[in-house]
Amino acid sequence: MDVDKGLPRQLPPAEHKQQQDETEVNRQRLLEIKITAQNQLLVDGKPMSQNQLSNHILRFIMARGKSHLISLDAHPESSYDAYFHVQNALVAAYREWRDRTAQQKYGRVYNQLSPQQREELRTLCPQRVAETYNMAEKGGTQ
Repeated sequence: MDVDKGLPRQLPPAEHKQQQDETEVNRQRLLEIKITAQNQLLVDGKPMSQNQLSNHILRFIMARGKSHLISLDAHPESSYDAYFHVQNALVAAYREWRDRTAQQKYGRVYNQLSPQQREELRTLCPQRVAETYNMAEKGGTQ
């Protein structure tokens, strides 16, 4: 594994007792991203290059606002590198959305906002990404 790469993410605390209920999602508000075992990127079932993904995500979330949902499904045989590129595209799209919204609302980018303004912006521009895991299959490759 390449040690120069990593995702700045903090996992939520494990809550074994809480059961999640299934929720119906409006298909118009759902963007499905899949990484196949051959590391092919599919967005809503159609092939897409990694170079196009960030802009596609940005257009999607800006058009739907707070009520969007992005579903990410990486096949266990897909590479970490392919997953890493998708995560980077997600981070870039959300950063751009928050920067644009901050610029409109406060006249400056997200990183220049006060902690209170950032919290308000996170409410206006939430990250809504659901990842699926198939634990029954073997893990991926590098």
